[in-house]
Amino acid sequence: MVRLSSVQAKALRRLQNQAAVQAPPKPNWPGNVGKPVYLPQFRVALVRTPNLTPRYAQFRVPLNFNKFDLRSYLWHLYGVASLGIRSYVQAQPITRVSRDGKGFGPWRRPKSQKRMTVELKEPFVYPEQPKDLTPWEHESWSKAEQFQIDLQDKENPKPNKGEKPDQELRDAYKEQAKALLEKKETWRPTWKALGLEPRKVTKNGGFIASPTLPAWYTKGRKHGAR
Repeated sequence: MVRLSSVQAKALRRLQNQAAVQAPPKPNWPGNVGKPVYLPQFRVALVRTPNLTPRYAQFRVPLNFNKFDLRSYLWHLYGVASLGIRSYVQAQPITRVSRDGKGFGPWRRPKSQKRMTVELKEPFVYPEQPKDLTPWEHESWSKAEQFQIDLQDKENPKPNKGEKPDQELRDAYKEQAKALLEKKETWRPTWKALGLEPRKVTKNGGFIASPTLPAWYTKGRKHGAR
């Protein structure tokens, strides 16, 4: 007979107690046929489709989903019976996205999306979109989103930001054209309007600008700024 230590005896009793534990009885639910139920590891999204009749509903499903999976999903989880299912894979447009937001990244095609249109046994009408979004704090959410967008544009300017036109200069041209049409000002050559002296020429052949510039050009702007 082998003599066990106190530690070994406790470990043996623990193993015997675990082996004696019986599996819990299955709940007596209606329709229980002994099949285990697993929580889904995927997402199925119902898409708002106002152009379809109430007999049809469209879902966005994973790429590895098939028609039998969606039919079983709708029937066993929601009790919705389907008469037929059509599926198609929608390819996404090619785009260029950089990780740091500066410059252009390589050309890439995002992951495709799979959609399934189900012919329902019972008609279903999608609820109307609420017009008053106050209970969901839509205004505060929109302000916070716009603040984040403005902050990102300020910290990480887009690569084509320098290609945008100078709106201040455009407004100045607009005011000058309006004054000329209303005959409030008389037309002058560009070198006179900008205060350039044609007699003073630099070594490179350019004009020397006078210290004074017209009011429409210097209004709210810095000299030489774009």
